[in-house]
Amino acid sequence: GQLTVPATNEPKRVVIDTADLDPTLVVRATPKVEATAYLYARMTLPKTQPYLPGQVALFRDQTFVGNGRLPLLTPGAEHELGFGADDAVRIKHAAIDEKRSETGIISSSRNDARNFRITMTNKHERPIAITILDQLPVSNNAEIKVEMTAKPTPTKRDVDDKRGVLAWEDTLKADEEKTIECGYKITWPAAKQITYGR
Repeated sequence: GQLTVPATNEPKRVVIDTADLDPTLVVRATPKVEATAYLYARMTLPKTQPYLPGQVALFRDQTFVGNGRLPLLTPGAEHELGFGADDAVRIKHAAIDEKRSETGIISSSRNDARNFRITMTNKHERPIAITILDQLPVSNNAEIKVEMTAKPTPTKRDVDDKRGVLAWEDTLKADEEKTIECGYKITWPAAKQITYGR
């Protein structure tokens, strides 16, 4: 349509287009790094036109929570926008045990076993999708063996093609609490030393 912009030499804002999107809300957390859950809105754009890059205003429950930025998005593309910390989802990460030992008659190998418990609680009045991310050590040497233990097993491994990154995807009902128990055991020759890197 047409729009008349007064020549008053002042900045103007006009609505170019509107679209009703039905995003999927998901909470994501990396408890090993930070015991905070973050809310994301995952959406699929209409297939009619591209979205130009620029700043967007973010509102959560009719309340302005900040600004974000959109890249150039092609028609039908999927994109996520972050809406900050979600205080209604509680996350805890705790070390259960840590054991180092040697095996073999003449100590032919050494072991390092570590186990952790992740607890997540939904204090929302509705179910919420949640993704928990964690990391498993990855060996760069054939003599170093890494075994994972996890209950439940991760739904994804090597997330976004990153070696050792694990993801558990689940849905928490209102006031529901769930736990993930995960860990690993590293075995290597006793005559050698190992170094943990990033």
